[in-house]
Amino acid sequence: MEYLTFGCRWLVALVFAVSVVSKLKGDRREFVESTRKLLGALLPSGSAPTAAARLVAPLVVAAEAAVVLLLAPAPFVALTLAGVLVTAFGLAIALALRRGVATACRCFGGSAPLSGWHLVRNALLLGAVAAGLTFDPGPLGAAETAGLAVTAVAALAAAAIVVRLEELGELFGPRLS
Repeated sequence: MEYLTFGCRWLVALVFAVSVVSKLKGDRREFVESTRKLLGALLPSGSAPTAAARLVAPLVVAAEAAVVLLLAPAPFVALTLAGVLVTAFGLAIALALRRGVATACRCFGGSAPLSGWHLVRNALLLGAVAAGLTFDPGPLGAAETAGLAVTAVAALAAAAIVVRLEELGELFGPRLS
């Protein structure tokens, strides 16, 4: 189980790291506007003030960075935070889709409009978080270095797929609105 746990933790760390870097490198105004629309989807009024989004957007980036930074020293805390974030993102996306809110996902620097593929991605991430929390990795000293290396490469490949899932889904899969 140490390989599964190690792989899930690496997957979560890589996906969150890409998310943080893309948000820091991307257009801040676009991210704040997307955040405002997603916040609005969570509210009964359907609208959130820009000032609230300006406050929440950097908190999201900080929380995502905390997941990455805490994963090695405090995996339970990091994975729990990741689970809370992914669940909140999924809820906001689901409500935005249900209410017909037109906005782009700025998670990874892209501009793809929200679709069901974003929910699929969050479900996959939530599964990785749950596996990382559920299975006891045991002492990593008992794991073979080669096995950990293969697991890290597999996590890297999985993270690349997860990061670009909506593009891959729209290209090869059914349309999920």
